[in-house]
Amino acid sequence: MMRFVSCLVYSLILGCLASFQQAWAKRESAPDVVAKDLPIAEGKADTISIDKIPDKKPESLETFLSTEKKAVDFLLKNQNKDGSWGDHRVIGTWNILCPYPDGPLTFRTASTALCIVGLNACSRRDEPQVVKAMERAEDFLVKVMPRLKRGHELCIYNIWAHTYVLDAMCMRASYLGDKHPRYALLKKCAADQIEMLEKTASARPGGWGYLSYTGYSVRPATEPTSFLTASVLISAKMAEDCFGLKLSDKVFSRALRFLKGQRTPAGTYVYSLSHEFYPGRPINRHTGSLSRTPSCDYAIELWSPDDISMRQFVDGLDRLWSRIGWVTMSLHKPKPHESFAQNSGYFFYYGYYYVGMSLHILPKEFIARHAAMLGNDIIARQCTDGSWWDYPLYNYHKFYGTGYALYALAKAREALYPPSAAESEK
Repeated sequence: MMRFVSCLVYSLILGCLASFQQAWAKRESAPDVVAKDLPIAEGKADTISIDKIPDKKPESLETFLSTEKKAVDFLLKNQNKDGSWGDHRVIGTWNILCPYPDGPLTFRTASTALCIVGLNACSRRDEPQVVKAMERAEDFLVKVMPRLKRGHELCIYNIWAHTYVLDAMCMRASYLGDKHPRYALLKKCAADQIEMLEKTASARPGGWGYLSYTGYSVRPATEPTSFLTASVLISAKMAEDCFGLKLSDKVFSRALRFLKGQRTPAGTYVYSLSHEFYPGRPINRHTGSLSRTPSCDYAIELWSPDDISMRQFVDGLDRLWSRIGWVTMSLHKPKPHESFAQNSGYFFYYGYYYVGMSLHILPKEFIARHAAMLGNDIIARQCTDGSWWDYPLYNYHKFYGTGYALYALAKAREALYPPSAAESEK
C-alpha cells in the first residue's frame, strides 16, 4: 500500500512538472504580438486572467496639490544640515541587518536621492526653497558617492544607492536641460553610478542582487533578483536617454536575459534566481509578485517591447488594484516577508513608484483609470506630518517612502490634470 501511494505521489509530481514545462515552452514559442499594432484585447495574454475592479473617480486637482504641499513641507522641514535626509537612529525595536559603515551610508544616499526625485516631480519644484533643497542634496551626493562601496561579504546594499542616485541625476538633468550650469556636475555623478553598476553586476547569470551567500569575490556572486535587475535596467535607460551613458553590451544583455527568464506564464516574476525552481511559492504567485510586476514589465517594455504585450502590462496593473489588500496587510510590519504571501512592507511604495513612472506608456484610454487608482490610494495613505512610509528602517523610512510616493503622486496628477491646469490652480 505504501509503495502504491509513493508511486502515485511521484506520478503526480512528474505530471505537474511536465505541465509546467509545456506551458513554459508554449510561452517561449508563441509568436510575439506587438501591442502597439493591435487592440489591447487581441494582444498576447498571460495564462491566468484577472477580474478588474470598477474605475474610481479621481480626487480633485486641489486635493492633489494640497497633498503634495504637505509632503514638500515635511521634506523641507526635516532636511539634514549636510543636505541629506534620514539618519541611523533606531526607530522601533527591530531593524534589518545593516553593516557599518557602508550600510548606513547606502540608506542615507538612496533616501536622499529619492527625496530629490519626489521634489523634482512635484508642482512646487521651481520654488526657490525647493530648488535650494535639491541642490544641497545633489551636492551631498556628489561629495559622498565616490566613497560608497560594498561594505560586507553578505550585503551589497550599495547597488540600491547607485540605482536611485542615477535616477535623481537623470531626472534633474532632464528637467534643467543641458545648458544649465549644473548639468555637467549631474552627468559626472551619473557616469560614476553607471561605472559602479557595471562593476557590481552579478557574476552568476547576470542581473543584480543585494545579497551574496557564496562569500566574497571582486565581482559579487550575488543572488540576482528580478526587481533590482528591473530597477537598474530602467535607470540605465534613463542614463542613455539623458546623457548617452551605457552599460557594456555584455552586462546589459546578460541582465535583460535574466529578467525575461524570471517571468512566468502566469504573468508573475519569481523573486530571485533560486526561486526559478519554486514558482508555486506564495511570494512567486500573483499575490506575492504584485509590487514587483510593474517594474519588471516596464523594464522589458523599455528594452524589448516585442517580448511583452500591452495587454500583459495592463493586466499586471489591474492585478495590483484588485489584490492590493495582500500588500497593504504587510504595511508597517517590521520583519521582512512576515505577512501573507511573504510580502514585505517595503514592497509597497516601490511598486507605486514604477507604476507612476510607467503611466506614460499606457494607451490614452487607460491612463485615467490607472492614474486615479494610484493617486487616490497615495492621497489616502499620507500621514498627518505629510510623509508616507511602508516599512520601519532606522530613521530612513519616512524619507525614502515620501520620495517614492511624492513622485508617483505627481505623475498621477500630471496624467489626470495637464500641467497647464495645475499651474492655473497654483
